Amino acid sequence: MAKTPEGRSKNFLFRGLHQNILTGTASDRYAGWIGQIYSKGRYEKGITRRNHKVGGKTFNEETMPVENVAEYFEHFPLLEIDYTFYRPLLEKDGKPTQNFQVLKKYRQHIKDGDLVLLKVPQIVIARKLKRGSAFIENENYLNSEIFTKQFYQPALRT
Repeated sequence: MAKTPEGRSKNFLFRGLHQNILTGTASDRYAGWIGQIYSKGRYEKGITRRNHKVGGKTFNEETMPVENVAEYFEHFPLLEIDYTFYRPLLEKDGKPTQNFQVLKKYRQHIKDGDLVLLKVPQIVIARKLKRGSAFIENENYLNSEIFTKQFYQPALRT
């Protein structure tokens, strides 16, 4: 990759910004970045595809494999993982959730100095939770035990 300031902007390299400015995205697995952030031909075989229906229209979602995060960190110093908002890392009984398993896969491809921001689960930080078409009071709002046991401690272990 080019090391000149002009080449850096052409290659979307945001690692060289001032140390107090961190730039990243809320997702690293967006297949639309192939040819921009990700090398063409490198991950195509690992892309998963799902159809979604929203408002009567169907669209195709293409998701990159987790190992692409290594190339992501060539461009950005920070990645927000937002799927942790929807489910803790451990169930009440201590069993790892799918989120925990995916986070473990990420850890295999993240180097020292790469920064990951995890969104705290809504079960802890949302005053109200959507259930069907209504919003109900969250009885676990700011519950430190759930935060510690089902999110914070397992996050440190991954």
